Amino acid sequence: MISRRVDSMGRVVIPQEMRDKLGISHDTLMDISLKGNKIELRKSELSCAVCGGSSHMLKGASVCRGCAEDIAAKLAAVNGEA
Repeated sequence: MISRRVDSMGRVVIPQEMRDKLGISHDTLMDISLKGNKIELRKSELSCAVCGGSSHMLKGASVCRGCAEDIAAKLAAVNGEA
């Protein structure tokens, strides 16, 4: 176990060895939750805004590849491109 002090801004530094092991870098989005009397940190997992799945997410988008393809096909049909 490693102990760290909370600074005046309420921050705690996660040790480099732990960040490396978990693939956490300086811009990694983290989920913070309260479980009873414990604070839980975990890497945020992006999920699709349409289906809620987390596989095949498009980079820089909030949808997965499958939903993006479905949306594109529906838009094409509406615009008479099908």
